[in-house]
Amino acid sequence: MPIPRVLIVTNCTGEKKFKPENQLTLSDFKEPNLLKARSKELEQFACCAGEMYRGKQHLRLMEGVKLLRQTGAKNSNNGLFTVDVAIISAGYGLIKEDKMIVPYEVTFNTMKAQEVDEWAKFLNIHEAYENIISDYDLIFVLLSENYLRALNFPSKTQLNQTFIFLASWGSRDYIKVNLSKHFICPLSNLEAKSYGYGLVGLKGFLFKKFAQKVIEDDQLLSKVFNDPQLFKKVLDTKPIQLNLPFINSHQSVKGRSELSELIPLPSDHNPAPNYHHGMQYFIPEWDDYVDPNFDFLKDSFSSKRVPHQDDVYAHEMFTNPNYDGILVSRGVFEKSQKKREAILAKGIHNYIRFSGKIMGDCGAFGYLTKEVPPYTTDEILDYYQRCGFNYGVSIDHLIVGQFAKPGVREKRYDLTIQNAQEFLTKYAQNEYKFTPVGAIQGWSPKTYANAVKDYIEMGYTYLALGGLAREKTNIIIDILYAIYPHLKSHIRLHLFGVCRLNAIPIFRHLGVTSFDSASPLRKAWLDAKANYHGIDHNIYAAIRLPQANNKNSKIKKLIKFDLESYRKIELIYLLIFASILKWEIIQVLEQEAFNALRDFDNKKAYLDVTLETVLTYNQPFLKDRLLAKYKEMYKTLLEEKPWKDCDCVICKDLGIETVLFRGNNRNRRRGFHNTYIFYKRFKKLLEDMDKEKLNSDLETKTNKKEIVNIA
Repeated sequence: MPIPRVLIVTNCTGEKKFKPENQLTLSDFKEPNLLKARSKELEQFACCAGEMYRGKQHLRLMEGVKLLRQTGAKNSNNGLFTVDVAIISAGYGLIKEDKMIVPYEVTFNTMKAQEVDEWAKFLNIHEAYENIISDYDLIFVLLSENYLRALNFPSKTQLNQTFIFLASWGSRDYIKVNLSKHFICPLSNLEAKSYGYGLVGLKGFLFKKFAQKVIEDDQLLSKVFNDPQLFKKVLDTKPIQLNLPFINSHQSVKGRSELSELIPLPSDHNPAPNYHHGMQYFIPEWDDYVDPNFDFLKDSFSSKRVPHQDDVYAHEMFTNPNYDGILVSRGVFEKSQKKREAILAKGIHNYIRFSGKIMGDCGAFGYLTKEVPPYTTDEILDYYQRCGFNYGVSIDHLIVGQFAKPGVREKRYDLTIQNAQEFLTKYAQNEYKFTPVGAIQGWSPKTYANAVKDYIEMGYTYLALGGLAREKTNIIIDILYAIYPHLKSHIRLHLFGVCRLNAIPIFRHLGVTSFDSASPLRKAWLDAKANYHGIDHNIYAAIRLPQANNKNSKIKKLIKFDLESYRKIELIYLLIFASILKWEIIQVLEQEAFNALRDFDNKKAYLDVTLETVLTYNQPFLKDRLLAKYKEMYKTLLEEKPWKDCDCVICKDLGIETVLFRGNNRNRRRGFHNTYIFYKRFKKLLEDMDKEKLNSDLETKTNKKEIVNIA
């Protein structure tokens, strides 16, 4: 038979490409003239529906759709291959993916049953659904419970149609199909763990997995059309790797890369008793501020600028900070006499101009090689109090590398515990205003767990695990499993220097309530290729534009000549002239690269011309092998223009300057952007976890009631 015409029906998501403060609300959709006027106000944010939604289900689904369309284009000779997407929007009703819409904040998920029925009727969703499905043979329906209810089954279908529903176990009762072949694929947390993907985006993930199977078997769509139960059988065959594998919690994770797929939660461990504390992100402070009036066209600081005093931190540039707190190490305080005096005079909150929580620690990496820490407990207690910290960490001594060898590690372990005991004892003897945090070191799950048990018995309510910043994720998880039995509901647990987005859910599940890391910030200038984090989880290399000035060592090397090697004065003059000429050429190439990039950002230059101009300037600074690699990375960056999709103040203000690797004022701002993206993802993970836990708790209560009623 011909390849079946495919339609996918999905629902809108809360995450959208744009989220302006004045986005449409429910009341705007009730009156056509008001909707028209309000849409006009938001026309700068308009885009097609397929691009607007950024929830996990939608992103994975559209990736699968793209695969199917590519496969169909190759295999369909008659040009009739069809894969379309229809979206049930709680604002616009049922719409095609190419419909232009503006951002809105309306969802069926928060409506009560009667509200869903009334609003769905107002939007004519039932009629629109019946009308659109009539043109297709194979229909996939990926809807959450209230969106299924909005369809108001049963609907008119045809004998020669096949329907496949991906729905939660609880929403199956809404589905009623009379004539057509159909199959319901029920989904719950059990299936999420089985397939290795979070429940929130599971429907889209499974559709993408199915699409990859279609690539392997170009007759699969026809087979599933004839036998819809084959859909589940295909999914249950050998797993296909999508982007990155789902990682078993005890599987080795190489390096510290940020993986896109989440580590599954353990089915044999309930959430830790301190789960209700939530989870907070602290960013380490290392003088990460910028000149707010830096002139990017002239590449110059603002006139009469006083460093730090006239500069701004990331939390001063954004409406809300992209972190819950800041960690300040003792080494930052001791950077200079002037800085010490300023912090003591103003207090740490006023010095870094931050009203949120600030944690102080001793900066153990700074004295790693010393036999004992260079501070006394009295000194550190006084330091925390005088500076006005919210949290103060006891003195620890790292057990890492060569200092984790038998004989050395035991001494550092015992010393850290002794310091913690002394810290808490002396804290109790005075009226300190900060909360004491017990620093813990170890070299195995057992040693960390024993220390946690001891610290809780001492009276600590806030603990911090150190020495794990460079440890593999599976090792950290093993340590958390060992600690888990000792945790109480009032205990908070911090991880020093650990930032693993894919492990956030399991870390929280096992008792972690806070962590710190500068990784999202510092990758902006320290990573070879992961300098800019896109809102769609893609990572890009920033475009290298070294400064053409006499401080650049590579440029100095390019124009260097040895005066002592030449005797004739005429030749010396010739060489001087050649050097000046070479210098001027480099500066011209630099400016041409800038002009090309800025023109490209303003749609005044073509990509290939821009790329060639940038590479011409890069050539003296990069080896041919690296130049070829960066060419591909630059091309991807310029093709996708991720800064255009970002709504952060950095990208909106600077445009393409954000992705230029050049000087602190660009690089740090890009780091601020990365932190913004990281924090959004982090908060969304927590939000999804809370929703899933709430649903799980409600399901448990319902099951208990049913058991009682049966009894």
